[in-house]
Amino acid sequence: MAVDIPVIREVAERVCTRQDVLDACKRRDLGAVIRVLCAQGLTQGQIASLTGIPQGRLSEYKTHKRVPTATSTFEAFADGLGMPPAARHALGLAPEAAGSGDPAAGRSADIAGAGLGDVRPLLSNLSRASAVPVLSALRGIYRGYLEADQLMGSICITGPIQLQMPLIERACQVTRGADRVEMLRFAREFAEFGGWVFQDAGDLIRAMHWTDRALDYALELGDQRTIAYTLMRKAMIATESGNSAQGLGIANSALKYKDALTPRLRAVILRQRSYSNAALGEVIASARDSDEAVTEAVAGEKQRERDDASYCTPTYAAMEAGASWVILGHPKTALPILEKSRSEWLDHTQVRDYALCVARLAIAYADTGELEQACAATEEVIALAQGLGSHRVVGQIDLLHRRLGRWRQDPAVAGIRGRLKVLVDSFKPEREAG
Repeated sequence: MAVDIPVIREVAERVCTRQDVLDACKRRDLGAVIRVLCAQGLTQGQIASLTGIPQGRLSEYKTHKRVPTATSTFEAFADGLGMPPAARHALGLAPEAAGSGDPAAGRSADIAGAGLGDVRPLLSNLSRASAVPVLSALRGIYRGYLEADQLMGSICITGPIQLQMPLIERACQVTRGADRVEMLRFAREFAEFGGWVFQDAGDLIRAMHWTDRALDYALELGDQRTIAYTLMRKAMIATESGNSAQGLGIANSALKYKDALTPRLRAVILRQRSYSNAALGEVIASARDSDEAVTEAVAGEKQRERDDASYCTPTYAAMEAGASWVILGHPKTALPILEKSRSEWLDHTQVRDYALCVARLAIAYADTGELEQACAATEEVIALAQGLGSHRVVGQIDLLHRRLGRWRQDPAVAGIRGRLKVLVDSFKPEREAG
């Protein structure tokens, strides 16, 4: 039977703009999407013909006998059906290459989505021999991204960073032996950083998508430290997405590798577990994890081995402990911890983390009713946040704006809250900011 591709794609485009379908896409529940498509007259055979996913597999997805997890499956499904940008974004995929109905084009969609030109022809020309010098060039670009992220936040690089990933993936495909191992290590590091960039920019769906990619590379490498660190990153994103129970579970999985980890790595995972426990209201467990995280961070000052958690100093771990106490509703406990972290902060290149520390300190002062100290800390936060493109910092500023609301009748506080609102609104889409 002939497959009427335009008709099928018209149905898919109409269906995939529905809110219930978009919600299913956010959960990556292809079964729910398939059921709606079939209810609109499409058959599993037609969907299979366009997506290249076997009909039997689609049936398993539809009945939830099997749950898809591979990014390539979601890409094949979205590309084959020509799903609209909103649905692709909900699935954590980049926009489809403009004018392309070829499922293979989905593998290069990140490039088109970044709006930096179509360099797909370069990918097909990448060879085993040329991949090694390409890796050297990519390392230089990556260092630039790291510096920009530290000083200015993530917003300025969410577009450009997408340009390199298809090239990195292709390089992993064509390299062999020791070159492939080196490329996989870089791919894992770059994808994990991409996850961080999108998390800091407030796009948690893409953040998890990129971090899942990083975990795939880590698992292929088989390095326990890398796997544990990447799991910690997934736990952080899950917790910030509102799924603290999942975040706690993933953090526990990361700590199964604790005997193979450096003190700093144990510290940063314990710090994340403390945060997840705090979000769940588990006071004793959160406090225990915070204390252990600081202890491990202190031990980490003497370690000679390199790892992914060089930023997890005792000051950083203590600041995060203070943040957990704020979440738990114990601002008086948080205050001395955050004040000490603020006074001991030495790394002035970590502007964003310092801004988070001061914002949390201001919130703690506001929660304890100490208005003068809250306003002084808020003034510092406002100065730090200027030009710092971090959605995470702005999230704390938004919380601070609300905490100061009980003094809204005070003219000085009203002025400060007005400036905070300007900062918050500057990060909202135009339709929301108005």
